[in-house]
Amino acid sequence: MQMLSRYFTPFALILIFSAVYFGEPEPQATKIAVAILLCDVLLNWWIGRNQYRWAGWAARLRQLQVWLNFIWAVPLFYLLYPYWGPMWLLFVLAPTAAALTTSRLEPVVCSLTAAGAMIAVICWRQPLEGAFLGMVVSHAAFIVIFALFVHSLAQTALRLRDSNLT
Repeated sequence: MQMLSRYFTPFALILIFSAVYFGEPEPQATKIAVAILLCDVLLNWWIGRNQYRWAGWAARLRQLQVWLNFIWAVPLFYLLYPYWGPMWLLFVLAPTAAALTTSRLEPVVCSLTAAGAMIAVICWRQPLEGAFLGMVVSHAAFIVIFALFVHSLAQTALRLRDSNLT
């Protein structure tokens, strides 16, 4: 999970700050997005710092962190997507974290939930028709396929590690 935080937190920050700076959303949307971002960063930092303090709870804290990252992505996407198209990439982060840290079922559930939430928010904002529908469906498919790909890579790495131990 530390590796994810090291790479995906800066990516999420760049994505959100780019949306705020280049997309020029309304001031209220900017304030809410920055407040959500601060809460997300602080909570992820706290969980990362304390997850091994309570060894029995480490797996649950990682799971909580995955789903909290998904929960933060929904309002950030809702607020900033109209101003910055690449905001859909926020929905890739939580399923990828689940793919690296949990069994196969959780990345499937998390990625389908993330893809469904993305489609729902977009449908709420505008109708899905023609080429736009194709783009949204391909983004949703990427979320699911990428999570499954990362999970397979992680499992392969674990099998290789375990085979070298014997």
